[in-house]
Amino acid sequence: MRLLQNPLLRPLEAGRSKGFCKSLRLFMNKEKPNASAIGRRIKTLRRQHNLTQSELAGMVGIRTGPLNTLERGHHLPSVPVLCKLAQVLHTDVSHLLDDAVHSYVVREPPAPYGTDACRNEQPLTAAAHAYSAVQARIIRFEPDTAHLSEKTIRIIDGVINAFLALEDIVEVQKQAAIPLTLKLPATQGGWQRFTARVRGLLGISDAVIFDYLGLFENAGLRVVFLPLPANVESVACYDRQCENAFFLIAEGITVERQLFRLCYELGRIYLYNGGLAAQAKIGGLDTEHAARRFAAFFLMPEEAVSTSVRQVGVGPGQCTWELLLRLKHRFGVSAEAFLYRLGELDLITPASLKELKVRIHAHYAATGNSEPDASRRLLTPNGRLGDLLLVATQKAAAAGELKQIRADLEKAGVKTQNRRNEMSPSGTK
Repeated sequence: MRLLQNPLLRPLEAGRSKGFCKSLRLFMNKEKPNASAIGRRIKTLRRQHNLTQSELAGMVGIRTGPLNTLERGHHLPSVPVLCKLAQVLHTDVSHLLDDAVHSYVVREPPAPYGTDACRNEQPLTAAAHAYSAVQARIIRFEPDTAHLSEKTIRIIDGVINAFLALEDIVEVQKQAAIPLTLKLPATQGGWQRFTARVRGLLGISDAVIFDYLGLFENAGLRVVFLPLPANVESVACYDRQCENAFFLIAEGITVERQLFRLCYELGRIYLYNGGLAAQAKIGGLDTEHAARRFAAFFLMPEEAVSTSVRQVGVGPGQCTWELLLRLKHRFGVSAEAFLYRLGELDLITPASLKELKVRIHAHYAATGNSEPDASRRLLTPNGRLGDLLLVATQKAAAAGELKQIRADLEKAGVKTQNRRNEMSPSGTK
């Protein structure tokens, strides 16, 4: 019998009767749950809660040594310890005994729009297989173009847990260097100023930045490039416990598109944490369009674009194809996105915009939406992930777990490099 179907293993509730504990003991004695699997789930949940072994042991009422033994799968927890672990880790007994229960949610009723209420200050719960509810630690955002399959969710789950494990092994700070919860504005103009504020928090203001990927990673944000389904370009997950985020970007799209999706997902996180309801709008923009505008404002700040055009002495009617490609290359965006931004800022005439738009679309049609050759830029994907893997190899006590982490990343198709552009131990030459 599957654990989730067993009536003895309904979600843990306050005031559970002694009869439940007795039934659970009988179940565990009969079914003999996998101690290694339970240990891995305890460790994963502990990391998702940003707790050390010592902290969790104290909350459960046991010593650190026995908890370490449990996490390593050397023996099963007693029923009282199992129940206390489920309570402290905001899950249920079934989750600890069976990994079929997800620790993600997709949507949560928002805080009232325009108030100071923040979602990460509210209880977050999620339906799990329609029979129970578990408190969410990591909130996954569904892509705007498709519904994620169970297989893809499992892959994302594995990558996130691998990243959390590496941070735990290396003992690095897990909180992002910038706040991911800010009060939202009410107008489009305010939304542009909001985006400028985020750039300011990252220390770049109106500067033209070539390496946005490095900027995100240096701020402690977790960025992973990996194969995703053809109709999914990116997935974001908000780590409410660490006040950080995961950005999973499709490796098969253009670099310009990857950077846009990275900023787009950051915008979605700010909208979510700021409490923008599904039907609410910022100056007429719904959540989807507001996130897209955030990406455009972030990658192409008004002052930076205007200054770049002025510096080359080009008037609104003088923008050529070659100049468009040179200028847009500085901002790391697609030719079409930069052209539209020029139009928004009245830096190009309608006639020139129309002419260049036709040429851009013809190029995309002929090349399968690739960017013009002269404007391609290169990224070093998964640099921070590769660095963590490299440092983790020096931790002899983590050798066994590191082997599993590499296997999980390879299974997900994640290619890793360190910042010196060398293949990490999880990759191959």
